[in-house]
Amino acid sequence: MDTIFEKTIDMKHNNIKAVEWQVPQIQAKKDYGDFEFQSSLEHISNDYLKTFKSYRFEAYKNWGFPKWKRTKLNGYEPEKYISFAPTAVKGKIFGINGIDEDGIEILAKYDFEGAHRKFLLMAEAFSNTGFYLKTEEGETREPIIINYYLKAPIYEMSVYNLKPFSKATVIRILRSNDQGKGFRTTSNRIIVHKNASLELVNINLNGNNDINIDNIFIELEENSKVEVIDINIGGKITAPHFIFRFSGKNSVATVNPYYLATNDNIIDMLYLMRFYAPKTTGSINGKGIIKDNSKAVFRGFLDIKRGAKDTNAAESSYTLTLSEKSKAEAIPSLTVDENEVTASHAASIGTIESDKLYYLMTRGFSREAAKKMIAYGIFEPAVDKLNRYGEDISQEVRNVVFQRI
Repeated sequence: MDTIFEKTIDMKHNNIKAVEWQVPQIQAKKDYGDFEFQSSLEHISNDYLKTFKSYRFEAYKNWGFPKWKRTKLNGYEPEKYISFAPTAVKGKIFGINGIDEDGIEILAKYDFEGAHRKFLLMAEAFSNTGFYLKTEEGETREPIIINYYLKAPIYEMSVYNLKPFSKATVIRILRSNDQGKGFRTTSNRIIVHKNASLELVNINLNGNNDINIDNIFIELEENSKVEVIDINIGGKITAPHFIFRFSGKNSVATVNPYYLATNDNIIDMLYLMRFYAPKTTGSINGKGIIKDNSKAVFRGFLDIKRGAKDTNAAESSYTLTLSEKSKAEAIPSLTVDENEVTASHAASIGTIESDKLYYLMTRGFSREAAKKMIAYGIFEPAVDKLNRYGEDISQEVRNVVFQRI
């Protein structure tokens, strides 16, 4: 079986290929090895999965940790390994140990770079949690809620396999107790087959000292539909990394990122949509808030390949700054190797408009309360959508946003 490997940057036209920047690597003085790998197998009885993890462990040993200038990460020293990360699940979904041959085939067939190869391989080789979702053809699955608790390092490897004409909703919620230095890295492969649809909601409530790297690959086959809400709040380093691969005609995907960075938080986001098939539609619409000494980097990437005629692709981002010391970077990218497409990108960074502030203050609100209300308006559409999954979820996000603005 040929492996489909999606690189983050794939700059080529005919026989011409651009030179790629290589991120510097730093070898950890004390990295995970055979002991941690064997510990990761303690809860695995699936021989196919053991074989895959072994293969990824061998690859892991060949990589160093990245030196990320954007996030001020200068290598990484892994925390003490814990072989099982507790989660709480509501809904019908298997643990990753329940993966079948179909799921293993997905692991073997689809590969991607992730935010950095080392962190992706780390999640797979040393996985201490993970899930396998497989719908039946034509099934409508009840919403699934997965709760993660960042009390110990989390290494997640998950596979979602949505069969034709099926529907599923998955809500992933990460909570931190903001004590110590939490760490999570993930590897998620999601295949949405012909005429299937997925709603995916990520809610990452990170502590100020946490590192959270969320790697997600989504394959869209013919007439499939994917809607993503990706909420990232806080974190010493928060790095969501999404790749949407449009392989089937008439497939549609939308991703709506929302982000809030305070204190010294750094949120470094990448949302990549790569179009291979004709008559596909994809949109990225990011909104966020930064304050104090925080930083947000928003990278929206639309990559339209030869053969993707009549594609409709759009990307936009807006960042509201609440302090002069905070920093926002918007890096929209658009590459087109096909005629007869519609594509656009836009990015803006702004502050609170004085007339809106004045209006609320004339109605009895203090200056700080008025600023909070205006800033919260960025998140209000997301919170309203969360109501459909439970008022407790939407209220929790609302409270965290108000607390940190």
